[in-house]
Parts: sequence; C-alpha cells; structure tokens
Amino acid sequence: MPYYVAALALLYLEVRGRDVVPRVAVPRWPAPAWIALLVACYAAQLDVVRYAAVTVASVQPWRAALPIGVAEHGMAHPDAVEAAMLILAAVEVWALAGLYGSRAGLAAAIAGFLALVALSIWAPATISPDVYAYAGDALLGRSAYHPPNAIFPGEYASIDRLFHPLLPAPYGPLWIAVDRIVTAPFTTLYAKIVALRVLGAFCYLGLIAALRGCGVPPRLLAVAAVNPCIAQQYVADAHNDLMGIAAIVVGAALIGARRPILGAAAVVVAALVKLPFVLLAFPVFIRVRSQPLRYGLCAAAIAVAAALSWIGGGSDYFGGLMVHVPVAGAVFFTNALVTVAALTLLVLGVLAARRYASALWIVPMMSSYIATWYMTYGLPYALERRRILAYLLVALPLATALVDAKFMRPWTSLAALPAVVILDLVLSRRRVRSAA
Repeated sequence: MPYYVAALALLYLEVRGRDVVPRVAVPRWPAPAWIALLVACYAAQLDVVRYAAVTVASVQPWRAALPIGVAEHGMAHPDAVEAAMLILAAVEVWALAGLYGSRAGLAAAIAGFLALVALSIWAPATISPDVYAYAGDALLGRSAYHPPNAIFPGEYASIDRLFHPLLPAPYGPLWIAVDRIVTAPFTTLYAKIVALRVLGAFCYLGLIAALRGCGVPPRLLAVAAVNPCIAQQYVADAHNDLMGIAAIVVGAALIGARRPILGAAAVVVAALVKLPFVLLAFPVFIRVRSQPLRYGLCAAAIAVAAALSWIGGGSDYFGGLMVHVPVAGAVFFTNALVTVAALTLLVLGVLAARRYASALWIVPMMSSYIATWYMTYGLPYALERRRILAYLLVALPLATALVDAKFMRPWTSLAALPAVVILDLVLSRRRVRSAA
C-alpha cells in the first residue's frame, strides 16, 4: 500500500506543477572512478545476496543442493541485510549520478559493462527463483502453459520444490521457444541457468545498442551500460523482461528512422515475450508523425500480437497471464487506481509528447504485485525525454531496493520509503517550466 500511495502522490504533485526529479550534488571525479565504485558496490551487493541464500539454506537443507543459491525469507540478520542492500543501492545511485555528470570514455564504459556482466554470470546466488522456472518451462516446451502434475526427474526436482508446483507460464510463445533453444544444448541445471544468464547479457547489450540507435547521448549510454540494477535483475537473476524492453526500444529506433512498419513489428516481437508489453510500447509510437498511421499501427500491433500469442500459446497462455491481474484484497482499490493511472498515462503518451517523471514508478505497479524486475517498464515511456530517462536510469538501484519483497522489513515501507520520497521532493523544489 505505501508504494502505491507514494507513486500516486508524486503524480498528483507533478500534475499540479511540482518537479519531482531531484538534483543530486556530486564531486567531479573522473568517470573511471565512478565506474570502479559501481563495480565494487555491485560485487558487495552480490555477496550480501549470497549470504542471504546461504543462511536460508542452513535452516532449509534441501536448498543447499541448488546449483545456484536463492535468497528467501528466513535469512539470518534480516534487518542488517536490508540495511546493507539499501545503503549499497543509495551509493550506486550517487555513483550513477556522478557518472552521468562526467564524460565517460568508450573504453571505461565497456570495461565497466564487462565487469558487471562477468560478476552477474558467475554470481553464486540469485534474489529471485524465476530462472529455475524458466529452466522448467524450457523442459516442458508448449506444455509449460499447462504443466503436468508429475515432478521433474533427478536434479530438476528442485524446480518443483521452489515453486510448489510450477505454475502455468505467463510468457509468450517467442520466449518459450527462445528459452528452449538456449537451454537445450546443456544437460545440467547449473549450465541451463548460466546459459539463460548469458542470454540476459546479450539482451543487456541489445538494449544499449538500441538506446544508441534512438540517439541517446553517450553519458546516458554509460549510465545504462554500467548499471548494477540492470545487471542484477536481467543477467544475474536472468529475468526475461529485458528482451521485451530492448525490442520496444529497437522499435522506437526504427520508427525514429522513418521505418514505422518495422518499428511496429519490433513491438509485436516484444509482445510475444509478454503480451502486456504491447501496452508499454504505446508511447514510442509518438514518433510516427501521421496521426492516422500512428493510431493504426497501435491497433495493428495489439491485434497481431494477440493473434500470434493465441496461435502460439492458446487459451492456457491467456489463463497464465491472469496471475498478473489485480485481485480483490486489502489493497485492491489502490492497486486498481494505480492501474487506471498507468494505462491513462500510456495512452496519453501516444497522443502527446508530454511526459511525467512520476509515471516511471506507476507503470511497473499495474500487476497484482510489485516486482523488482518490473521497474524498467517505464523506460519506453521515458525515451522522448532525456532528463526523465536519466532520472529512471540513475534512480533504478534504490527504487528497486525499496520494493524488493525478499529483503523488505516493516521499517522499509514505514520509514525508508517516506524518507526517500521526502528527500526527492527536497532536492527538486523548483517547479516545472516546460514539458521537457
């Protein structure tokens, strides 16, 4: 509930004319110093995750057999772990702000990117167990949309123990096919997970290339390329969302290059990873100057994506998507309000170039719960405003840490979140003077 309220409060203030993008004072260090700090913080962050996974395994012995540990509730010293994660995330935000203000050379940015990717691929633990579900989905193929009750054999039985049992896959047919192709050559669960991490690294590289194709300036590319949050969520934890987000950014680049049909096709590709991605892509169609063509492409993308998803996944796939639909409960009303606000902002994004920075935190909250790997969902929305895109990329580590349910403590939402929101407003006192 506090997260929904905070996001809606920021939107209300911004609509009323308040700027919510803070200005952070940072020293003028050279870019390599900031990159080194980011890599060091990320290495420490991965070690905290390892500690959490190891201490959980000490009280749940079956977890010790997992080839790559998974952090879970029940870790030792949870308050200290959460404090460490938040402090490291805050330092990463500060370092990303410093990197944004510096002139990062290509060599330094590449070195930082490769360091984060290497640490991620060989990380000893993950925060989310989803990569194990991906391995299970790959073994099942199209049957992942209607998993059998039978337990996986041998070492793969740990997949069932993690998910009690495996739920219907909420992913599109393209992802199921890619998942299967990438993992098929490997016989061990560990190798399959590493293969999915490597795939995540290529998606990360694809995102950087797509941002460059959109004309994003070098200093913003550096912030995206040396971003511990992206490395953690989409390489170490191997969440498949970055494949869809990168495809949407490719679509934006193609539309900007006056190839709107190809751009719409890239959006359909994204939707075949997860069907709701077609909605996230709405704002990139603002680059189509002709309004009839713009709206026609939006409608066509929805229709083609839905049709291909039905052909590839059938009704079982659409049933799996229902896991992400808000359900009745204590926060149902606020969740519904946030969902309406997010959909409104996405529709307005295709109607006009106006962008709200607070939308970056509202769009990821459309589902029935807030997941850390959803926090980049506002990236397509932010593409048309470099300042808002910078705000998203710089703030990602701390924004993600604040909503991470694995480490969250009661004081996270009752004290840390309000403190961050208040600090944000204190550092952004000036009012909006333009739509940019």
